Amino acid sequence: MVALLKMPNRFTAPKEADRRIFPRKEIHARIEGKRMDHTLSACQRPHVSLALRDLSAGGLSAISDTPLQAGERVTVFFPPHGLMRGWDAYGRIVRCDSSTFGYRVAVEFDSLPAA
Repeated sequence: MVALLKMPNRFTAPKEADRRIFPRKEIHARIEGKRMDHTLSACQRPHVSLALRDLSAGGLSAISDTPLQAGERVTVFFPPHGLMRGWDAYGRIVRCDSSTFGYRVAVEFDSLPAA
C-alpha cells in the first residue's frame, strides 16, 4: 500500500512543458498550404502561404496571412531543399492567434495508419 502512495499520479494533467512528444526544430522557410474544409471562408481562400517557425514530427508552428479556424483540416507542401525531395503533410489547425505579423498557427499532423 505504501508503494502505491509513493507512485506518481498518472491521471493528473501533464505540465505544459512536458506535453510535447517530439522535439521541435526551429526552421525558417516558406511553405504552401491548402484548406481542405468546405466552409465558405475555406472555399473563398483555399490556398494559404505559411512562414514556418518550427517543425517537429508531430506538427508545426507558422505565421499565416489568413485567419484559420481551430479544427480546420489542411494539407501543407514542403518544397524540395538541396538533395531532399519535397513532401506533403496532412493535419488540423490546433490554434490560430492574431499577432503583429499575421496569425500564429499551430498544426498537428495526422498520425500515419499502421501498415
